[in-house]
Amino acid sequence: MTESTFQGDPSRASVPLDTQENLRQGLVLQIGNDIYHVLVEGRPILCTIRRKLVRETGRATNPVAPGDLVHLALLDHNRGVIERIERRRNSFGRKAAGERPGEQVIAANVDQIVIVFAAAEPVFRARGLDRYLAVAEHSGIPSIVCLNKIDLVSPEDASNMAAPYEEIGYRVLRTCARTGQGVDELKAVLASGISLVVGPSGVGKSSLLNAVEPGIGLATGEVGKTTHRGRHTTTASRLIPLTGGGFVADTAGMREFGLWEISARDLASCFREMRPYIGKCRFSDCAHISEPGCAVREAVESGSIRRSRYEHYVKLMRGG
Repeated sequence: MTESTFQGDPSRASVPLDTQENLRQGLVLQIGNDIYHVLVEGRPILCTIRRKLVRETGRATNPVAPGDLVHLALLDHNRGVIERIERRRNSFGRKAAGERPGEQVIAANVDQIVIVFAAAEPVFRARGLDRYLAVAEHSGIPSIVCLNKIDLVSPEDASNMAAPYEEIGYRVLRTCARTGQGVDELKAVLASGISLVVGPSGVGKSSLLNAVEPGIGLATGEVGKTTHRGRHTTTASRLIPLTGGGFVADTAGMREFGLWEISARDLASCFREMRPYIGKCRFSDCAHISEPGCAVREAVESGSIRRSRYEHYVKLMRGG
């Protein structure tokens, strides 16, 4: 069955097999062209959503995201209509593109986030990684750093890239899809729950997932020789069931990752090494940038907080 099977609003086209008192629960796997692929009792059902439900959610960009638990009424054995959406325990999103403010939820009800950055090709950008980590911390979702294409740098360089994150308690995986290094470790990490795999374009997310799950068939691309940036190969978020257990949310590569609804007051707490010093500054509304008596800045000067991470915090505070 394809998405084109639906003609118009299926909730008006036929009488549902299920009543409001006997709805089926399902897990949203994928969304495309206003059609929702929902896993129900081990099989995929193509669904639309009640229009009034979209209005009730108040979510302008995507009322339903991969990972959402929904309740649906079957129209037949292969089609349904989403009637209710379970409350999310968490979500991971970014600022939606365009002038109108809003959030694009990439995945919901996530158990962990695997943030993939390349050690080279494209060049490793610590500030970009810190942006992703800040959003993950704000979402309250445990995160793991995956340093991919590790074969392109020396062991010393790899250790220098990983050190700032391992020092503050993040697990850092070192992987290479081409050689297989770290693939079994990543597979074990992904074996339970819902894992969201994110990172910029070109860092090798799809290649890694193809190595973890042979036959998955995700498209891969090369880094542009002129721009030195990745080309988008994944075009939409979706949940993929793994034979070893668990689901992985493969997402489109992101050249820009906008912070969404993280206030200036909250941003410092998204840098976990700053948390012990928050509330110890001379001023209760300290932004930790230029105020006198700032405990965070004193920790930077003493070496308790890495200066590079602090400088990334300041740039994010200033909108960078």
